[in-house]
Amino acid sequence: MNAHILDYQSNKIIFDWLSFTDKISSPFDIIELLGMQDCPFQELAGIRGIQGFQGRLYFNSISIHYDGIQGYVWVEMSGQGCRAFEELGHGNYKKIFDYILANPDDVNITRLDIAYDDFKGYLDLDKIAEDTDQGNFVSRFDDAEVIKSIKKSKIKKGLSVTHGSMRSNIFIRIYDKAVERNRSDEIPHWVRCEIQLRRNRAFEFIRLYMCENETIDHLYFIVLNHYLRYVEQSGNDSNKWRWELASHWLQFATSVTSESKSLFVTVGLDYNVLKLNHYVENHCAGFIYTYIKLNSVDKLLEVTDKFKAKLNPKYKLLLAEDKAYKEKISENECV
Repeated sequence: MNAHILDYQSNKIIFDWLSFTDKISSPFDIIELLGMQDCPFQELAGIRGIQGFQGRLYFNSISIHYDGIQGYVWVEMSGQGCRAFEELGHGNYKKIFDYILANPDDVNITRLDIAYDDFKGYLDLDKIAEDTDQGNFVSRFDDAEVIKSIKKSKIKKGLSVTHGSMRSNIFIRIYDKAVERNRSDEIPHWVRCEIQLRRNRAFEFIRLYMCENETIDHLYFIVLNHYLRYVEQSGNDSNKWRWELASHWLQFATSVTSESKSLFVTVGLDYNVLKLNHYVENHCAGFIYTYIKLNSVDKLLEVTDKFKAKLNPKYKLLLAEDKAYKEKISENECV
């Protein structure tokens, strides 16, 4: 398989959203900034961009909005977009952050999400939800919400806990990622604690990372512990801010690491290829085996070859990613 396989044994920190506006670059300058010149960005014909933008270039969850009223370009990379950048671009976030910091009057970071993926059981989501309901936490947010597990159309939605508002400069969400990905049967424990930073908070995070010799890990926990801590009562003290960390929160909230043991990784693409392989291997293998036995491998290839022209767009995109990846590997081997 050409894509990175996400390690479901080791805890990790990843960037899971990045967006910024740019007054001095064209959409093609942005593609070059990302190192994704060979990727098949498509103009979404008949689909205008949002927030007043008339044009939009798109590739694998990376959107470059342009031709707007304000005359700037808006770059938006969701979680899957970040994975595509890591796998098919140069994957170096520092190059983007350098560019943003070097052009403060013309380039503005609008959102940065940093996610901690826990596979080892540090985050006890049931206990976190219980403590949230009971008020056993201290935070600098006005809002906290527990969203209970529900089932709709036989799909379990999972449990999540949020602190703050999604519209504010800082928002924290803790949720069952395995359930969200419908992979709880495969992955025993996958809980994500995600910090969403906007505008000046996002800018300050990358400034500290780039200019103050901080690690992603250290900054992540500085922000988390400043804005949220789960606690348990200490004696008769009524001031929750002086209470000790809750035992279920302690190991996670104090997991500051050194540069040499950093949990921060760039995991690259994994979900699309894994999902395709999983479906074929677990749901289609019997049909394929029987067809080959009744006919031949050549006959199967002849039949599938007829579907090239009318292939589903999502499969075309997956093939384009694979082609771009192999070309990138080939170039690196020749250097």
